[in-house]
Formats: sequence, structure tokens, C-alpha cells
Amino acid sequence: MKIVHVLIQGDILGGAQRHVRELSVGLRSLGHDVTVITGAPGIFTDQLRQVRVPWLQVSSLVRQLRPHFDLAAFVQLCWTLRQLKPDLVCAHTVKAGSLARAAGGLQHIPSVFTPHGWSTFDRTSLEPNSFLCWAECLAGHLGTRIINLCEFEQALAQQFGAFPPKMLEMVHNGISETTLTRGRSVDAQPPVLVMVARFAPEEDHETLLRALSGLLSMEWCLLLVGEGKLQRRVAAQIDALGLDGRVRILPAGTDAGVLLMEAQIFVLSTHFEALPISILEAMRAGLPVVATNVGGISESVQNEETGLLVRRGDVAGLRDALARVIADPAFRLTLGSAGRRLWGTQFTSSTMAARTVEVYKRALVGGA
Repeated sequence: MKIVHVLIQGDILGGAQRHVRELSVGLRSLGHDVTVITGAPGIFTDQLRQVRVPWLQVSSLVRQLRPHFDLAAFVQLCWTLRQLKPDLVCAHTVKAGSLARAAGGLQHIPSVFTPHGWSTFDRTSLEPNSFLCWAECLAGHLGTRIINLCEFEQALAQQFGAFPPKMLEMVHNGISETTLTRGRSVDAQPPVLVMVARFAPEEDHETLLRALSGLLSMEWCLLLVGEGKLQRRVAAQIDALGLDGRVRILPAGTDAGVLLMEAQIFVLSTHFEALPISILEAMRAGLPVVATNVGGISESVQNEETGLLVRRGDVAGLRDALARVIADPAFRLTLGSAGRRLWGTQFTSSTMAARTVEVYKRALVGGA
């Protein structure tokens, strides 16, 4: 099968980019021909080059809504697809999803869309955005299949009600095994906590910092990895809560995989998630996960078995959960080992690729 993936940004390494990288490697290992089309090159295209996945740049693919750029991107996509002659176009995220599905339709090429979190809904309130809902209703008729990366995302699509049921598919996100080895045991004391997340409104660093400010009598440190427009606000809160000696913000280019192999606890305090790759990376590293129970997180984190789940914005609940794993090294080891086993059975890239291929086959024949 000859497959083309299309997404907007090649100069960042977000969830969509990491998903496409993992999936492309998995598909190539199954014997499929894969090419990635993206916008500005950077860290993502560098990683594609390292894993020998070919990619092409469409320079007019930009994240912002700019009609003249978007029209140029559509024309370039049509021309590129005509040259590549793929069996299937796979579009990722909302803007690339619309442009690539339209270009594929014009070339009579079946297409599959992966939203990576439905942008038709506000990411904190889950209230629908009327304009984006209308736009997706139009774009939805251009594709053959929609792949949601978790059951929560699938439920949102069903609630949206704009697509025939046979279009909607669900394939859990997955990641490959790492060559890294653990440098410090999960039951080592004092524990290092890690949170990998953008400094953005949908994340909830504030609740985490307020929770930890009540645990200063315990020994721990927290490392925050990410970038975003709210980084200064988070840094100011760290100072205001007297946590400057306990909490550090690491550069955005920090290798999270290496960091997780040195850490003892992974935490994700958030307002909205689908099925975050950061949690899967923590499970692969054998770490217990303490996370907000929103979106699809409970599909990977089993409460009291592979980690601990708390209500959104619950400072006291998060503080209690963190206190348990900080104080009990054996409990951390039990949770982390169970998480590692669960990742190995349900959330590997090979499992994701095999299930995705089955969706692609259905998309090609157009059947139910």
C-alpha cells in the first residue's frame, strides 16, 4: 500500500507529529510505502530523516488561517499527490484534515482523517464551536474514514453527529520500545517527579503546584518539560508558592525519554486530553502515573493498578495521591511494573500499526 501522511507543522514535536512518526515506522516495517508531507521543516522532519521516513515540504502549509496561503497549499497538495499517486491520503489535525481530504477527493484518492483531539469543541468546557462544527460537517463528506485515538474522542465524534457511523473508527495510540535503560530505580528515594506538557491553557500546572506546596515536609523534586505562552506565568507561580528550590522548568529541547528513565513518578495535571503519548512513554519507562481523570486518560491509566486518577482541579485530591506515591517506594514499583505490562500488551506502535492497516483496507474498499 502506498500511503501519504499530511500534517501542518514539521518544526515542532507535538502529539500529532510523534503519532505520525511512530505510525510511519510501524507501517514501513509491515512493508508499506510511506511518505510524509508537512510545512516548515524542523525537529519533526529531522526525526523522520533519522528513522528513514521520506518527507516532502509544502511551504504554504501554515498553522494560522490565511486564505491565500491555504489556497496555495491546496494547489501544491493536488500537484504533489498527482506526482506521488498514493493509494491513500491520511490527514492529521483539523486544517491539514480539510486541505488534504479536499485535495485527495479531487484526485479521486480515498482519505482517512485523524483529528488528534476534536477542535470542534472547546478544550476546557467541551462546548461546541459553531463555525468549526460547520466546517467539519463540510470536510467530513470528503473522507472515507475517521480514526479516533481513544474511546473518548470517538464518543465526542458520535455526539457531534455529523458523520455516518461506519466512518468512525478507533485505534489507540501506541509507541515503540526504547533502547534506553533505567538509570535510577523507580523505588529510589527521594523521588523525582516529571510532568511533560505544553504551558498552555488546556494544561493545569496551577493545580499541581498548589498541591505540591502542601507537601514541603516531604522530600521530592519536580521537573517540568514543555514550552508555550504560559511559561512565565507558571514560573511566577513557582516563586509565589516558595517552590523555586523544588521545581525546575527544563528547556523545551530536553530529551523526555532520558528524563523518564531517571525519574520515579510521572504526573499530568490537565484540563483536557485525548490519549496523551507522554503517559504511554511514562508507562513504557515503568513509572507510576498520577493524572487528572479527563478525556481518554482512564483508558491507559487504571486507577489503583497502574497509577492514581484524581478529579480535575482537585488540589486536595492531587496532593493526597502524590503523597501516597512519594512516601511509598514499593507502591510506586508495583504501579509502574503493572503500567509497563499494560503498555506492552495494548499500546505499542506495532499494535497500533496493525490495527490502522485494517482501517486503511476498509477505507480503500469503502465498505462498512
